[in-house]
This record gives sequence, structure tokens and C-alpha cells, in this order.
Amino acid sequence: MKKRTVKRILTGVIAGAALFAMTGCGSSASTGAQAPAGDVLGERTQAEEAAAEDTAAKADDAGTAGEEAATEESKKITVGVCAGPYGDMFEDCITPSLEELGYEVEIIEISDIVTPNTAVDEGEITLNVFQHSIYLNNFNKEHGTHLTYVTEIPTAGMGTFSDKYKTLDELPDGATIAIPNDVTNTARALRVLAQTGLIELDQSVEQATVTVDDVTSNPKGFVFEELNPEVLPNILDSVDAAIINGYFAIAAGLDLSTDLYNEKVTDGYINVIAVREADADSEITKTIDKIVHSDAFRTAIEDESKQYKSFTKPEGYDQPSKFE
Repeated sequence: MKKRTVKRILTGVIAGAALFAMTGCGSSASTGAQAPAGDVLGERTQAEEAAAEDTAAKADDAGTAGEEAATEESKKITVGVCAGPYGDMFEDCITPSLEELGYEVEIIEISDIVTPNTAVDEGEITLNVFQHSIYLNNFNKEHGTHLTYVTEIPTAGMGTFSDKYKTLDELPDGATIAIPNDVTNTARALRVLAQTGLIELDQSVEQATVTVDDVTSNPKGFVFEELNPEVLPNILDSVDAAIINGYFAIAAGLDLSTDLYNEKVTDGYINVIAVREADADSEITKTIDKIVHSDAFRTAIEDESKQYKSFTKPEGYDQPSKFE
């Protein structure tokens, strides 16, 4: 609207200046035989006014078309996800409400855990759903990105899986345990194993960044193999066990209810919907936050036929949106 108003003002100023200049010339020769010229001047002035009005109308139409295009563009949401339950969750539990509000949603599946963030930061996609806040904050520090999160969502914990053993107690001395190789998920996997009591970690070290070097007790002498998190479900036949992010496990058809151990998800490891910091208070951000804190969202999450009912619920899950 602002651009259209400016155009209309500028058009009016130009037309007025032209009219003033021509009227001035006519006044200086406004006697006797010059009268016919005055008549011609009047005709030209009317033509100029008509042209000015036509120009203003076209500018107005162009402004309206531009606003409609901008509105249409703002109603398009592109969502970056990794294969797994969070893209499904967005589609099942959030997209229907967005579509009711007139939004067009496109979910884009991405095969790594770097591109979803860089794509949002560079404005190539609107938001992403695949990571917890500790990973997001660490990513910002390492990559110089400017991302924040809209809200937390129900989260599948990490699972400890094995093709060879049925219980944790069966893991032999010297067993090879595969864990994710990125900083935050390495620490998270070690914390999961520490929850079982099979290892202990140095409590003087920041627990969000612990590494295998910070394992202070390892009675069974486990050997840790650090690999890309997305490949862990595919190498179970070559290790004794693997600690796998919930969304990668589910995407690979693994059942978190039958794993050796399911993580007790702690603060900072709840997954989030991430956007650019510049979009933290955008209309889309506010809309999504309201949907995630709505009865419709909770009803979809609690649906017995879906996989989300057993996910860890974030603090404030049953509270109104901060934008209400």
C-alpha cells in the first residue's frame, strides 16, 4: 500500500507542475487575438489531466497487482525436513490448519542436517523442522547463521538399537557402540548411555559438549564409533549397538518401543521449528506458534493411530501461544 500511495503522490505533483507552467504561459498572452490560443490551452490542460489520471490509475493497478502478488507470496510456506517423523508431524498436525487459513505449504525433504539451516538462513525456504535447540545454537556459532526457533514440538527420544542383542545387559565387554559424530548429538548419545548406568561422564565438563574423552567410567570397555547420524540405522549389522536419533530411527522403520533403551529427553533436546531471526515476529511465525498451541494440534498429536502420542511433550505443550 505504501508504494502505491507514493506513486500516486508523485504523479499528482508532476501533473500539477505541468499545469502551472502552461497556465503561466497562457496568462502572459491572454488578451485579444490570443483568446483562441487560450481555448487550445484549455483543451491541452484537459488532455494533460486525463493523461495524469490515466497514469495514476495504471500506477494504482500496478500497485494493487504488486500487493496481491506479495500477499500470494506471503501465503506460501516452504518447510525443510529430514526424512522421519517431523515432516510427517508438520504435514499431519500443522498443515491442515495452515491450509484452512489460506496458506500453501510445500514440504521439502533434505538428506543432511546442514542444508536445512543454511537454506533457511539464506531465505531459500521459510522454516525447518528437524533439530533441537542445542544443535541450533551450536550451528549458529559454527556457521555464523542467524536462526532462532518459533516453538518446541513433541519429540522422539534417541533409541539404543541392536540387531544382535535383546537387552542392554547382553552387550559384551569391548562392544562397539556407534554414535552420531556431530558435537551436540555425540554428547547427547553419551548422555543417553550414561542414563543406563553403563558409563559415567565427567560432571565438571559442560554436558552439552562432552566427548568420548570425557567418559570417566566404562567398565565394559565399550568402543565408540562416531558416524554421520543419518547412516546409523543402516550399519546395525556391523556394530554391536547404535544410539540413533529418533527421527532417523523412525524413518528407517525402527520401532522405538522395542529398542534396548529409549532416551529420557531432557531440556535443550526437545525439537523445534526454526526460522530466521529476522522472521521471529512475522505473521507466519505467529500463525504457526498459535497452531502448535491449539486444541487441533494436540488432538492430532494424541491420535492413537499416529506415532506421536508417545513422544516427549515440551514444557507449555498445553498452554496458549505466546502470541495470543
